[in-house]
Amino acid sequence: MRMPKRGLVTRLVAPMALVLGVSLTGAPNASGAGADVFGVGGGSINFGGSVKVAKFAFSGHTGPNGDFGSFRFTVEDPSVPLDAHVNVDCVNVFPNPPGAGGWIGGAVTKVTPQPNTYGINPGDQLVFGINDFGEPPDPIADELNAYYGSPQICKSLPGFPQIPIDQGNIVIKIDSGLLPD
Repeated sequence: MRMPKRGLVTRLVAPMALVLGVSLTGAPNASGAGADVFGVGGGSINFGGSVKVAKFAFSGHTGPNGDFGSFRFTVEDPSVPLDAHVNVDCVNVFPNPPGAGGWIGGAVTKVTPQPNTYGINPGDQLVFGINDFGEPPDPIADELNAYYGSPQICKSLPGFPQIPIDQGNIVIKIDSGLLPD
């Protein structure tokens, strides 16, 4: 199923206004000294169809020297392609019943094509919402979405529903361990 260009842009790289419309009450984060805190994952989003619309692979960690990692997000539709590489410098993970949620963000280091339909350029900030609801084939799919961001905004964003992934897995670990149990 091919999504119209406008629908794909709106659903995958929505303006931060959508997220900021939710009350920014300050979600709890896992910032214990020396804590092994992370969000990692990879997979695809098909919007219920059989054709991969987007692929992702990421690793975001919080360590004694701060947040670090990488995120790669690829839109496979040949009419609106995108391949964005992000240097992660913001990680915020927290309980999000029935699992765990989080935000990972940073600056785009490489993007093709240039220019692209989404208007994304090197240096732009992207933030990715992630939700971990267990291991496949659990009945609730893990979730992911991409948004325009600003430096360190992931630290202030609350839990928020994202787009269910169709293939792959997201794993979030907070101070108390892997969630969900």
